[in-house]
Amino acid sequence: MEFTEKAPIEEGFAPVFQDRLAPELERLEETRQTLLAKAKRHAGIALAVAAALSLLSVVYGSGDVWVGPIVLMAFGGLAAWFLWRRQAHRWSGSMAEVVMPPVCDFLGGLSYDRAALDRFPLDRVVSLGLLDEHNRTSLQDRIEGSYRGTGFEMVEAHLRRRTRSAGDDDDDSSEKTVFKGLLFRIDVPEPAPTPILIARDFGSFGNKLNAFFASGRGRNMPRVEVDHPEFEQHFEMHAEDPEAARGYLPPEFLDNLIAIAKHESDEGLAGMTAGFQRDSFYLALARKTDFLELGGLRQPVGEIEGELHEVFEDLAMVRRIIDRLHGDAPEV
Repeated sequence: MEFTEKAPIEEGFAPVFQDRLAPELERLEETRQTLLAKAKRHAGIALAVAAALSLLSVVYGSGDVWVGPIVLMAFGGLAAWFLWRRQAHRWSGSMAEVVMPPVCDFLGGLSYDRAALDRFPLDRVVSLGLLDEHNRTSLQDRIEGSYRGTGFEMVEAHLRRRTRSAGDDDDDSSEKTVFKGLLFRIDVPEPAPTPILIARDFGSFGNKLNAFFASGRGRNMPRVEVDHPEFEQHFEMHAEDPEAARGYLPPEFLDNLIAIAKHESDEGLAGMTAGFQRDSFYLALARKTDFLELGGLRQPVGEIEGELHEVFEDLAMVRRIIDRLHGDAPEV
C-alpha cells in the first residue's frame, strides 16, 4: 500500500509512510478483527439478555405487558452501545499509538498525548471568561509543538455542567454541554499589557445577563470600544485596562481574528471566543466533528489513507491559525 500526498502539509510523507506505517498495517488489522469480534459478542450478549428478560416479562407480567419489554430492550440497546463504544475506543487508541508518532515527527517535533495527561491551562481559559463554568471535563488528543517559531498547545475538549434538583436525587439531575470543540494556547511575541476577553455579542440584554452570571474576570471587566464595525457586530471586548487593550490589538489583528472564526469554527463567528493573558493567546473554537479521529471499528486498516489525510487536515488548522495571527494568508 502507498500513500498519495495531496495537501502541501503532506509533502514528503510518502517515504515515512512506507518505512514506519506500512509494516504495521497487517498487525493492526489483526487487532481490529479481534476487537470487532469482541464488540459484536459483548453487544450481542447484552441484547440477548434484554430480549430474554423482555420475554419473561410478557409471559409472567401483569397490566400493560408491553411496557416492561420496551424498557428492557431500551436498556439492552444502551448497554450494547456502551460495550461497543468501549471496544471502538480501544481500537482508536491502538491506531493512534501507531499513527501519531511518525506524523508528529514528520511535522517537526510535535508531541501527542491522547489521554491529555499533561492537561491544559483550562482554569485560565475559564477565569478569562472564554468558557462558562462546568463540573464535568473531558480532554483528549492534546498536541504541543511549534510553528514559525511560535509555541502552541491544543486539545479537544468536551465540557459539561451537571445540575441536580433540591433533593439531590441523581434521577432528577440534568446535564448540559457547555463547550465541545478545540482549545488553543498560543505564544505571543509581546506579553499582553492587560487581561483581554473577546466574547460573543448577545445584544444589550444578553450581555448584561452574561455579565451578571460571569465568574472571574471575563465580562466583569470594563467594555473596550473599538473602531471596527464588523468586529463590534459579532463580538464584544473586555479588558482590565481598555486603553492598553486598544493599543495592543490593532484593527488588522481583529480582521485576522474574524477570518479565523469564519474559516476554522464549525459555527462560524458564533463559535469562537478568545483572550489574552500575559504571554499567551487563548482560543476556543466550537467543533461538531471529532478531532484526530482514527479507526472506525468496522473500517479495514487498508483504508487508512483517507483517515491520514483527515489527520493532516486537522493538524494543518493550527498552522493556518498561526499564519493568520502573523498577518499572512494560510499556506497549508
